[in-house]
Amino acid sequence: MTTPMQRSELKAFLRTRRAMLTPEAVGLPRGTRRLTPGLRREEVATLADVGLTWYTWLEQGRDINVSAAALTRIARALSLSATDETYLFALMGLSRTEVTEHHFTLPPVTQQVLDLYQAPAFVLDTVFNLLAWNRLAGKLYDLGEFGGPFADNHIWNLFMNPARRRLYPDFEDGALNLLGMFRMNYAAHPEDTRFDRLIAALTAASPEFVTLWQRCHTAPLSAIIVPFFHPDFGDLSIHSMRMPIRDEDHLDRATAFFFAPADAPTATSFARMAQRLGGG
Repeated sequence: MTTPMQRSELKAFLRTRRAMLTPEAVGLPRGTRRLTPGLRREEVATLADVGLTWYTWLEQGRDINVSAAALTRIARALSLSATDETYLFALMGLSRTEVTEHHFTLPPVTQQVLDLYQAPAFVLDTVFNLLAWNRLAGKLYDLGEFGGPFADNHIWNLFMNPARRRLYPDFEDGALNLLGMFRMNYAAHPEDTRFDRLIAALTAASPEFVTLWQRCHTAPLSAIIVPFFHPDFGDLSIHSMRMPIRDEDHLDRATAFFFAPADAPTATSFARMAQRLGGG
């Protein structure tokens, strides 16, 4: 059974992806009387070999039976990426676990690993609350300098903390990537009410969050190069490696972020940062 949150997300996700896909991209004629910006519902249904009424109910978020095979055909019809398809399955409850969410404690060795790492590194839980970090990450992000009920949340700081926003020269790309990972976690943990509280607070506080969140972007935990700007260390080009941390049931409970310099000036800046902090 899917939850009301999942069905609401499913409606927005399917409509957004359908609107983004042009008829020409799937080999269909545009015609002269098309009002829909992307594909029509009947076109998706035909491409996926499903009934129009059934697909309409699915896109409306109705509580209907959906097979993995039909969902796979819909994903192919909409040209979904691998992460988009994973997200779609999670929204339908076909890939999420039924294990109840519980408090997760990081392995004690985590902080030691972070402290030994010679570049910024930190750990976020599934809702992107900060769990652990090393001194270089603390310096880069000015951790502990922002207050409020969501002071430790990476997404909240991204939109609401002016100092954090200034780190991203290309704010929209950086925000979409983080929101894409956050959205995947949200679909996989619909029972965790912390997501709903955070999203509601951001929706009320940030029109920019609303605009980007409504794009229904998804992103995998893959390594990317991220441009940063820090007032003390200038322009930085950083390899961002993201790795899941699992519990004893092999469920993802946190994500470790390890940064590495992507060019020589960034390596010099990291070394200077470490020197100012007395090493580490």
